[in-house]
Amino acid sequence: MLKIIIFRILIIAISILVSYLLSIDYQDMIGFSLILSIGLIHGANDLLIIKRNISSTNRFSQFNSFITYICVVFVGLIFFYFFPPFALISFVVVSIYHFGEQHIEALQINESLRRIQKSISIILHGIILFTIIFMNNIEAVKNVFLSFDIRFLNYNFLKTILIIASLLYVSILIIKKDLIPFLISEILFFIFFYILSLFTTLILCFSIYFIFFHSILSIKDQVEYIYGSNNYISLRKYIINSLPYFILALIFLTMLYMYIEIDKNDLLPIIFTFLAAITFPHVIVIEKMYRSMKQ
Repeated sequence: MLKIIIFRILIIAISILVSYLLSIDYQDMIGFSLILSIGLIHGANDLLIIKRNISSTNRFSQFNSFITYICVVFVGLIFFYFFPPFALISFVVVSIYHFGEQHIEALQINESLRRIQKSISIILHGIILFTIIFMNNIEAVKNVFLSFDIRFLNYNFLKTILIIASLLYVSILIIKKDLIPFLISEILFFIFFYILSLFTTLILCFSIYFIFFHSILSIKDQVEYIYGSNNYISLRKYIINSLPYFILALIFLTMLYMYIEIDKNDLLPIIFTFLAAITFPHVIVIEKMYRSMKQ
C-alpha cells in the first residue's frame, strides 16, 4: 500500500510541475497525446479478450461476438447524433463505474468487501473522481456540456455531490478495520488529485488519471488474462496486437479532422463522442474479463 501511495504522489507532483511550466495549449497537447496513445491502446485488445473469453466455442460464436462489439460502437455514435444529452450523461455514468471498478480491482481489496459494499465503493470512487475534475474545470466542462445541450451543471451542485459522496465513501470504508490503510490511501490520493485539478487543464487532469491510474493498471490485468503472465514478452505481444486497431482509430480521427471543417471549440466534444462510442462495449468486455478471472 505504501508503494502505491508513493507512486501516486510522485505522478501527481510531476504533473503539477509540468502544468506550472507549460501553457494551456501545451498541457492539452500532452493530454491528448496520452489519451490517443496509451489510452487507445488499453482498449484496442477488446476483441482478443472476447476471443479468450469464448475460446471454447466455435468460430461462428466468435464472429458473432465481434460483430456485436462493432455494432455497439456504431450504436453509440448514432446515439450521440440523435440523443446527445442522454448519450453524454450515459457516457459519464458508465465511466464512473468503469474507473471505479478498475481502481478497486487493481488494489485487490475484494476479500474485505461484501458484494454490495464493493459495488457502492466502485460507484462512489468514480463519482468523487469526476466531481473533482468537473468542479475545478467548471467553465471548460460547462462548454462541453452546452455543446450537448446540457445546462444544469454548476459549481454548487457539484460541491454538494462531492461532500455527500465523500461522506458515504468514508462511512463504508471505516466500518472494517482492515480497510483503514486503504481509506487513508484514498483520502491522500483525492487530496493530491484535487490539488492537481486546480493547476491543470481539463484534458491534462483527465488524462493523468485515465493513463496512470486506469489504463496502465488495466493493461496489466488484460495482459495477464490474455497471455497468462505479465512478463515483457506478453506485454510486447499485447502492444503488437493492438497496433492495427490503434492505427485505424488514429486514421479515423485524422480523416475526420482533415476532411470535415471542425471549429476548435467543437474538437473536445468530438473527442468525447469518439471515446464514448468505444467505451460502451469496452466496459462490458472488461466486466466479463474480471468475472472470468474470479471463476
